[in-house]
Amino acid sequence: IGPQERGVTTFFGRYYDTLGPGIHITFPAPINQVIAVDVKNIRQDDFPEGGSGENLMLTGDQNIIDLAYSVRWNIRSPELYLFQLADPDASIREVAESAMRSVVASVSLDDALGAGRTEIEQQVEQRMQEILDGYKSGIRVQGVAIKQADPPTAVNDAFKAVSAAQQTAQTYLNEARAAA
Repeated sequence: IGPQERGVTTFFGRYYDTLGPGIHITFPAPINQVIAVDVKNIRQDDFPEGGSGENLMLTGDQNIIDLAYSVRWNIRSPELYLFQLADPDASIREVAESAMRSVVASVSLDDALGAGRTEIEQQVEQRMQEILDGYKSGIRVQGVAIKQADPPTAVNDAFKAVSAAQQTAQTYLNEARAAA
């Protein structure tokens, strides 16, 4: 077993023990089987999958936002990771998507596009960890990072025009105040 791995031992197909790094002796393959699991490696899942495409979500103020984000995680308990969930990687993706949609649905578009991103990331990380702990998944969420938050491409030009108009209006307002 390598220094970054743990060996999960099964005895006739049932969990028996978790071995630390080093050399260990077990019974031959039909009786014992050792599955080496890398517990130090931090894995990363990107959303949308493959890093391209749209990932549309509805905000709390009924606006649509296109979010790209990543989730970093590692294995805390290899025996739970292997035997508690049928497909742990798919479960992590589904929990991340669910937690992100839930948190984004409770914030405004302005928060999701700007200052509230850090809080959203923290809430998603916390919610994911609670769900995964409830599943007894053996997974530790290391972090969530929002890479991109934009309006959908279909309305992006209109959104930019509104933002430019708001900035122009604010400039005129500031000039009027300064002249008065």
